[in-house]
Amino acid sequence: QKTMTTTMMTILQTVLYLAVLVGVTNGYTVPSTSESSCATSTRQAFLSTCASTVTAASVAWLNPHGANAFDGSGSSAYAGRTPSSKAELKKSYQTRVVADVKDFRALGAAIDNGETEGRSWVNFFIEFKRREPDDVGRAYAALADLTGTKDYSGCGVLLAASYAKPGKPSDNLPSVKKYNALAKTFDPIKSAGKQGDAKKAKVAWEKASVALAEYLETVELPSEISDPLYS
Repeated sequence: QKTMTTTMMTILQTVLYLAVLVGVTNGYTVPSTSESSCATSTRQAFLSTCASTVTAASVAWLNPHGANAFDGSGSSAYAGRTPSSKAELKKSYQTRVVADVKDFRALGAAIDNGETEGRSWVNFFIEFKRREPDDVGRAYAALADLTGTKDYSGCGVLLAASYAKPGKPSDNLPSVKKYNALAKTFDPIKSAGKQGDAKKAKVAWEKASVALAEYLETVELPSEISDPLYS
């Protein structure tokens, strides 16, 4: 157990060190180990930071695709709330999902331009927490906000679970099923970016966009990614 803990800490330290070196964490909280940082990221450094946080460094601790929002009787986020407060919370999740879709759309535009690194990739995939929430209350970048981190459930699954009836589990809801299918589609995009393969990234993005559209339709949001709401 001690050896495993030491190994995981070493991996995390390496990831954080890379993040500081490449300077991809502008606007996000990362412990600094250097007084200076580079202004431009490389594909290898950026994607190793993002991917390693989700895979190698986080096998035991991070599970963004399996964010648990259930307590056996629906979403625990809604337990004990009045109808009006539930409606407000649901609206806040929808607002965040819209912002996440905007970033997903921007990622698609970058891929169309042949990019496999850069700001649009960072804004969607980076795992580090923001120094402060953005205008719609997102504490993390798009993917982590949508699918969650080790510390909290993402707005995607929380919104999906909001359609459960009181005292009923959420697992079989169409919205939750569509969310679970969607959450599996992002890794292939990241993998293609790591390889510097824009064509493969485009194919993966298109598949994810179909799953995203199907999910959006179940949570009372426009299903077309091209909708002006996501501009």
